[in-house]
This record gives sequence, structure tokens and C-alpha cells, in this order.
Amino acid sequence: MIHTDARFAEAVETAVTRLETLTDAELVVVAAPRSGSYRDVVAISAGVVSFVFLLLAVYSPWAFSPLWLPLDLAVVGGLTAWVVARAPGLTRRLVSARRRKAQVDDAAAAAFVQEQVHGTRNRTGVLIYVSALEAEVRVLPDHGLDGRVPRGEWNRIRWHATALDPFLKGLEQVGDVLARHVPPVEGDNPDEIPNAPRVRE
Repeated sequence: MIHTDARFAEAVETAVTRLETLTDAELVVVAAPRSGSYRDVVAISAGVVSFVFLLLAVYSPWAFSPLWLPLDLAVVGGLTAWVVARAPGLTRRLVSARRRKAQVDDAAAAAFVQEQVHGTRNRTGVLIYVSALEAEVRVLPDHGLDGRVPRGEWNRIRWHATALDPFLKGLEQVGDVLARHVPPVEGDNPDEIPNAPRVRE
């Protein structure tokens, strides 16, 4: 996952520090391992696999002891739940794209408030939220940028949410957009928000 890359925090902080010298905006990067718990997906997967195992046990030509069957089902269900919960790629395939998008949207909106991206003097904060399991990135600009940066600019940025170097290229594109539309005010460009990325556990 991108946020577990040993270079992530230092590389992102260095990039944000440099990019903020080119713009009056403030960048905040938040990296999360996932945006939803998906416990229901884990439970349903365990239930389905256990049910399939039960059918195999009932209709199999081999004999299964009825005394051990409940324990067998519990072990199969538990192992399935353990695997699904610890395999982000598998979980991603079991969750619909629509739900993943909704989870990332909600988590990004919450992070925008939690990290006080809206707290800059001119309301020129920009949240860049990257969610590893869903492999998605959201860019949320504050209201002070609405009339200055065309919405289409954000949509043209190409992101890669699972590897550091392509993610940094996306970050550079954000910096280019901000440098064009929100250049720094000479002699008045304070660093209002710390540049280190916020890494969720």
C-alpha cells in the first residue's frame, strides 16, 4: 500500500513544501489504508464459503462426521473471514465500484473537516485524499478556489493511488494547476498548515 512505503512521508512533505512556494494555496495530503470497514463483505464471504462447504459435505461421496461438521464450518468461515479481511486486493474485487466511490467520497469529506483544510485565511486549502484499498484519490478544494480554478482542471489530473512515484506525479499536476490559477502573493505567503502528510492507521 502506498502509505506504507518508507519514502512516502518524506517524499510527500518535500513535494508539498516545494509546491506551496509556487502558489497561495495550502496543500494537505491524507493517506488512509481504506475508507470503509467492509465488515459486511467479510461476513457475507465467510457465510457463502461456509454454505458451499456445507453443501459439499452433505452431497460429497466421502463421509463427514456430523459431530465435527459444526467445527469444520466454523474453521472454514473463520479462515475465509481472516483471508478477506487481510487481502485488500480481494476485498476491493468483492465491493462494487459504486460503494467504493461513496466510501471514499464520505471519508474525504470527513478528512477535509478533521484536518481543518477550510481554516486558511483566504479559504485556499486543497485536500488530497488517497485511499489505498479502494485505489482512489479525491481532490477537495476549499470555497476560496471555486471561482479561480475551473472544475475541469481537477478532473484532468491522472492519479495512481497504489504506487508512490506516480502519485507524486499527480501531486505535481495539482501544483501546476494551482501555480497557474492561484499564484503566490509576493511577500505574503505564510505556511498556514503543516506540510507533512497525515497517515491514517
